[in-house]
Order: sequence, then structure tokens, then C-alpha cells
Amino acid sequence: MDMMGKFTISASMLLTGFAIVFGVLILLIFIIWLYGTIVSKAQNKAIERKTEKEAKKRQELMDAELSKQKSEPVPEPNPVAIDEGVPEEIVAVISAAVYTMFGSKQKVKIKSVKRSKSQSEWGRAAILENNQPFGF
Repeated sequence: MDMMGKFTISASMLLTGFAIVFGVLILLIFIIWLYGTIVSKAQNKAIERKTEKEAKKRQELMDAELSKQKSEPVPEPNPVAIDEGVPEEIVAVISAAVYTMFGSKQKVKIKSVKRSKSQSEWGRAAILENNQPFGF
């Protein structure tokens, strides 16, 4: 076999190998894409079912609460004991923070709001930050 024949066989083997490798890679890309599409559709259906159940349950709870409110008179809430010098806006912010932490599922009641006698954590953090030497 001469040199040109060997070169032709080598080139055809190389091109065949490249074609097979790229063909298999394209096939794997398609299989992974198809799998991802199927899984995401299944997850979306499960999420839709879950949200529908939650919406139905929420609506039933709201209906039950409305019927309960219609039958019972609404009691007046007990006022929060506020220490002198604490603005009402601060009490509102504290109440919102407590509500956010515990959520609407738990019944949380703030009984009093008092000023702290020691320095706040924010104040201590500011002092530490402003008193550090440069470069550290």
C-alpha cells in the first residue's frame, strides 16, 4: 500500500470517528433536553395541583371565618402597653416584624413595648465599625 492509500484510509477513519462522536453528542443533547422538558411539565402540573388545593382550602377557611364572624360579635383588641417616649410608628414596625417572623398561622400577641436600658445592637455595631484601624 502506498502513502496516498494510507492517508486516504486514515482521513476516512478520522472523519468517520468525528461524525460518530458528534452524532452521539447531538443525540445525548436531544435526550437530555427531552428529559428536562418532561420533568418540568410534570413538576408544573404538581405545583398547579398543590396551588389549587391550597386555594380551595384557603377559600373554605375564609368562608368558615366569615360565617363565624357573622355569628359572633367582634371583641375590641386589648391595647398594647407603650412606654413613654416610644412613638406609635415604632410600635407598628415592631408589630409588623413580629407578624413577619411568626406568620399568620400562629397567634402572637404583643403585650408591651419598652425602651432598652442598654445600647442597641445597631449602635454597638456602628461603634465597632467606626473604630477599626485602617487596613484591617
